[in-house]
Amino acid sequence: MNSLTTDRANSSNSCSIGSSKRKRGSISFADQTEEDVVATTNTPAQNDIVLLNNLGVDCFEHGILTDATKCFQNAMEIFSSRPGGSITTNLTSMSSQVSCISLDSSSQSSPDKVLVTTSAHDQDVIMEDAESAASDSEASGTEKNQLSTAPIQGSPSPPRSEYDEGMTCYNRPLRIDNSKSDDYHSTAPTLLFNVGQLHSLEGDDTTAERYFLQALDILQQRFESNHRDEGMELDASARLDNDVSIDAIPILHNLARIYYRAQNYKLAMDMYFRALDIAQQDEQASSSLANTLNCIGVLFFHMGGNTEKNATKALDMFNASLVVRKKLIEQAEDPIHNSYKLLKQELATAMNNTGRIHYMLGDHNAALVTYIDALKLRREILPSLHLDLAASAYNLGQTYHQLGNLTEAMKLYQEFHSIITRIFVGKNHRDLAIILKCMAQVHHDQSQYEEAARLYYKSLETTKAALGDFHPEVASLLNKIGNMHYENSDFSSAIRVYEEGLVVEQAVLQHDHPNIVVTLTNIAQSQKHKGNYYAALERYVEAHALQKAILGDKDPKVAVTLSNVAQVSCRLGRFTRAFDAYQEVLQIRRDAFGDDHVEVAATLNSIGLVLFKQGFHGLAIESFRESLRVRKLCLGSQHRDVAVVLYNIATTHLEQGDEELATEYYAETLRVERTALGNDHRDLAVTLQHIGQIHRQRGELDVALGYFKEALRIEKLNLGDSSTVVARLLNKMGNIYLAKADVINMMQCFTEATRIYELCGETDNANGDLEISGYNFYCLSITNPECAAAA
Repeated sequence: MNSLTTDRANSSNSCSIGSSKRKRGSISFADQTEEDVVATTNTPAQNDIVLLNNLGVDCFEHGILTDATKCFQNAMEIFSSRPGGSITTNLTSMSSQVSCISLDSSSQSSPDKVLVTTSAHDQDVIMEDAESAASDSEASGTEKNQLSTAPIQGSPSPPRSEYDEGMTCYNRPLRIDNSKSDDYHSTAPTLLFNVGQLHSLEGDDTTAERYFLQALDILQQRFESNHRDEGMELDASARLDNDVSIDAIPILHNLARIYYRAQNYKLAMDMYFRALDIAQQDEQASSSLANTLNCIGVLFFHMGGNTEKNATKALDMFNASLVVRKKLIEQAEDPIHNSYKLLKQELATAMNNTGRIHYMLGDHNAALVTYIDALKLRREILPSLHLDLAASAYNLGQTYHQLGNLTEAMKLYQEFHSIITRIFVGKNHRDLAIILKCMAQVHHDQSQYEEAARLYYKSLETTKAALGDFHPEVASLLNKIGNMHYENSDFSSAIRVYEEGLVVEQAVLQHDHPNIVVTLTNIAQSQKHKGNYYAALERYVEAHALQKAILGDKDPKVAVTLSNVAQVSCRLGRFTRAFDAYQEVLQIRRDAFGDDHVEVAATLNSIGLVLFKQGFHGLAIESFRESLRVRKLCLGSQHRDVAVVLYNIATTHLEQGDEELATEYYAETLRVERTALGNDHRDLAVTLQHIGQIHRQRGELDVALGYFKEALRIEKLNLGDSSTVVARLLNKMGNIYLAKADVINMMQCFTEATRIYELCGETDNANGDLEISGYNFYCLSITNPECAAAA
């Protein structure tokens, strides 16, 4: 699973809710009418309200959340104690469980915050085309991860999801303007907003929602009061005026985030669009507009459904946010002021979001350009050990990785690694585990298995230390390590690691999770390659039963696993079971794809092979011919898979004793293979040997020798001069020279074959026996003992 890049939230929320452009009268209580309004001057109690609120803000900013809670609570109690006051107070031991976070200006984000997000289920799947007689290769898929960086430096904020870059732009309590301390409709919403922030931080979104809604309601009362003062009539479509609307935006954002976390995207989107409608009333570019556009973009990205459609909408919003932020930078008066640097940081955030959408849409070149700009900007304005800088390096590295530029990817991964190891000194941090995995993947992609293994196992150790032995990310990493061993043909190690991953998955995932099917299949594949067909069959059967429970009987994915069951059953000589399984696979694929589909053709080929092994040659040829028809229709007549079926038909005719038809089909096989694969592919060597063998049996020794010589050239080219495959070919050629009475060439072939067998350590087993004219050389030595020693 893939995630939106997240980093430092915007902090352009310095205005207080109580700010006002016009001078207004004071309304003390929610239920007062216009006639009740009286102008007042600040009393000691009113000054205490301002003092307590603003002191609470100071405590919050310094991470002293218990004291911040007390200050806000006392301020609200004073407010409620005024004649007729009635602000609901429901602060019970808030923040007591929230850790204090130091806001020292030199500090980085809390080390306990997770910087990197990764899908818990990003397993690689090793899948084999079980029906292809010409190929036995597996393909493993790789899912890349994008970074999620920490909140505002030192800002206490609730954990955020992977998709909420910039969603915490109004996550701090606000100060009250001293000049507005006597105005209920200015001061009360600020207090309510601040208390809501604390509840939100604690994770109590239900209570936080109540405070935010009450603050919004009071602002609406203030709006109505203002328009009554001005003698204006209200209608249902009336919007908050420009003064009040500025104050409503932070509240609407926080309500939207509550609904977003609850996955009520419709209501969250409504809040954000209300904020957007307000922000757009300002003719000048504003950070509120940029922030709101950004949050709507994030929400579109995360809404699911038509992913590409929503991602495109998100991209439109992010681009619009970029335009506004660039205008804000152009309008900034002092390029060296902190606010200017903050604007640039926010611009880099918007760039990251834009790049992430390009990345998720598969437009990696566009993502590359955007990430390069974001990284360049962050290098200009951030210190070298900043987490946001690390995030940009990581995201750019991921993009280079996807584009196949492994050198640049590794450089950026190493930069990320250097930053986090110095920030999280001596800690087994999750970020460290993930970057080690990414670096291992680069070596893995280049088949540098030794270095890949070192980094993978180091990542595994760190992951377990950070997250525990039983965690989905541990299972995912074990799967990757298993894939590496599998691809390196170390099937024993692959099985060991896959089995360990299976134990973790069964402990942390639901019993019918698709990843368990993947791991069972990978274990079965590895067992099959080791020749442990009974163990492989057991795991395939488990995977098949689980898949059926998840997907039903008729899903094409179920057919893939059932096809593997059939293949292994065939190798075990259980032909009836194999045939029945393939018949079921054929029905599933015909129902899913129709009669003329490549998967149907593959299954027909496999059925033909089972029939061939049972001796039903006529039925086998019928199945092969139907497979041939479909493959020619779907793939054209010059495809390698067409050559596979032609080869199978030729071999069946040869088994029936029909050398003429066999030769005809082998010749056609060879022609298609030359067209599809070139003249140096090993498939040609197999076909050439069969043709040569037919000519040898006919006594056409020179013709046979020509085919064997070409096969020998191809095998040497692909396998080198010292392969046992080359030795066996030399053995066959030696026998042809023997039949021709060409003793010199015969001895050269036999001598070279024997040398290769000895070099490969095959002389002590049947694979290293030299055969002469069909008789084992060892037997020949017994019937023809060495001559007696000279007298």
